[in-house]
Amino acid sequence: MEPITLCGAIILAVGLWEEFEPIMMKIARAISNSTIMTAIAAPPTEQKPLYVKYMTGIGS
Repeated sequence: MEPITLCGAIILAVGLWEEFEPIMMKIARAISNSTIMTAIAAPPTEQKPLYVKYMTGIGS
């Protein structure tokens, strides 16, 4: 790619970012605050060990 084209593409990308940044940030906040994302990101509940009432083969 020619340097002038590359510079134009970078300027265009920065300009579009500045133009649409507030909209994209609102969308990102809405997604991150949704109940689905909160449930996915929440730490799993602590698992408690399952105790065996009778263990076979020990002490018999």
